Amino acid sequence: MNIEEKLKSLPGQPGIYRFYSRKGKIIYIGKAKNLKNRVRSYFLESNRWEWRIRFLRPQIDDVDWIVTHTEAEALILEDRLIKTHHPRYNVQLKDDKSYPYFKLSVQELFPRLTLVREIKKDGSLYFGPYVSAGKARAASRIIKKHFPLRQSSMNLDGNKKYRPCLNYQMKRCFAPCAGKISPEDYDRIVQHVLQLLKGNYDELIATLKEEMRIKSEALEFEDAGRIRDQIDAVKSTLQKQQVVSKQKVDRDVFALVRSGGFAGIQVLFVRNGILLSDDFVFISQAEMYDDQEIMRSMLSKFYVSGGKEIPKEIILSVNYGDATMLEEYCSSTRKSNVKVIFPRKGEKKALVEMALKNGRQNLELEMKASEADKIILDEVQQKLKLKNRPHRVECFDISNIAGTNTAASMVVWEGNKAQKSQYRKYKIKTVEGANDYAAMEEVLTRRYRKKEDAIMELPDLILIDGGKGQLSIAERILNEQGVDLESVDLIGLAKGRSEKRGQVDKGEDDYEYVVKPKRKNEINLKQNSSTLHFLQNIRDEAHRFAISYYRSLHGKKTTKSELQDIPGIGPGKRKILLKAFSSLKNIRAADVEALKSVKGISTRDAEAIFQFFRS
Repeated sequence: MNIEEKLKSLPGQPGIYRFYSRKGKIIYIGKAKNLKNRVRSYFLESNRWEWRIRFLRPQIDDVDWIVTHTEAEALILEDRLIKTHHPRYNVQLKDDKSYPYFKLSVQELFPRLTLVREIKKDGSLYFGPYVSAGKARAASRIIKKHFPLRQSSMNLDGNKKYRPCLNYQMKRCFAPCAGKISPEDYDRIVQHVLQLLKGNYDELIATLKEEMRIKSEALEFEDAGRIRDQIDAVKSTLQKQQVVSKQKVDRDVFALVRSGGFAGIQVLFVRNGILLSDDFVFISQAEMYDDQEIMRSMLSKFYVSGGKEIPKEIILSVNYGDATMLEEYCSSTRKSNVKVIFPRKGEKKALVEMALKNGRQNLELEMKASEADKIILDEVQQKLKLKNRPHRVECFDISNIAGTNTAASMVVWEGNKAQKSQYRKYKIKTVEGANDYAAMEEVLTRRYRKKEDAIMELPDLILIDGGKGQLSIAERILNEQGVDLESVDLIGLAKGRSEKRGQVDKGEDDYEYVVKPKRKNEINLKQNSSTLHFLQNIRDEAHRFAISYYRSLHGKKTTKSELQDIPGIGPGKRKILLKAFSSLKNIRAADVEALKSVKGISTRDAEAIFQFFRS
């Protein structure tokens, strides 16, 4: 059927729809409460001047859809498909961020406090999010110093006793593993940490002062001094967070700001009435999207696919049309009522105004940075005489030492920024020994291999770490895989020696130059030029990523080979040891008592391991 006939057969049910270009590529994915009404609205003459439709409609060549039972199901399916296909005309937000959270494992007899980036339904309590990992780690250090919960991951049932670790000697742990503290006394510390993480500072300080008074009257001055230090830590460091609400409610505040063709969303994370942290999401090329579309994409990415904690209230600066559906989805996920609010006055309106004020400042900074990035990309295109502005760059690097554990990396740059979620690492499978040319051939073949009925998203620029030899290999492989080098730029970044330029006596450093296909002469760049700096940043990141992967492969091989040499220690026991001690270094340093305390390791095994590393 042609598109006109398809529009007549659209069902009046919820679901998702996909628009295709003439090349058969998905260019937009949307969801609808009523597919018939929603999809047909794109083709009504009265809507043709809407910004998004104005950009999108001329590109639409075909449409299909999937019917769902509910609109919430459509929301989930839409999110998954957008993440898979990255359609050009959907709002392009940054990749999902994973914020740090404090995890308090209250389901354990002796709970632990750790920093994690994933919320699991495991019975633990989670507190956050903290946008700044540095601030979260600093708070963690203060808590561990003054409220010393155990740090080991051993499963403690209160019966089996273990030898206490160094943290006990440093007074950073009360050694529940060795029975040095009762569950009741340990729980008192847990309750203090719980009050701290909830932001109940006044109640906590009052409780600690009473405990200090009791210890002082009992002449237990060392314990009283420790409690005094706890009070000081709460007052001087952790109590500085800004109280923004009299109501002790968990809220996320989203404020949309615009300027020119750019937009951004400022997010405030309010927990228990305290502004815990904030974040800003920048959106370039925002002119084709209305406020509803941007906010809908943000909320979907945040709560449907992001795995973020859902608060009791979600406060928006934009009157959101899908508020009821979002409330139903979030309430179902949170297992309690969630309200989506567009406030017009009062405390909640004040929170929106605070978010808008901060959002405008952040948008101005991002616009300046974006303009600077645009200037740099234009300069790179001009200096290297590229066919495209290098908005998306894919760079490849090979790493090996003496031909062992050869590894390769691909890093991705978009808009002069690293896209770490799109990095790829490759373990070389078909090459023996040190042969960087053959390794590069394998990697490029794997990355750009033709796939039936699949349209591969290609970069604007492919950057190879190497000279003419590596470049000729890359050119041949890309041609074999059907990559059109008339529309995709390919270059190599290589090092040259200063002697080549007749500078032997001048003490000049080695220089770097660019090579291109079908060009005999190299392109020399000034040492401090923006173009060279741009290419070096990407190449150095590819090298770092390849080296780190090589080291992980080499380290695994070394660990495996050393443990394999211990008599009586098979694959199962090797796995147990590495899980218990985390690294080969810790296994080497362990004494017999620590080794045999591991479940599955006998006294004979422990003695064999100990003697092996001492002999």
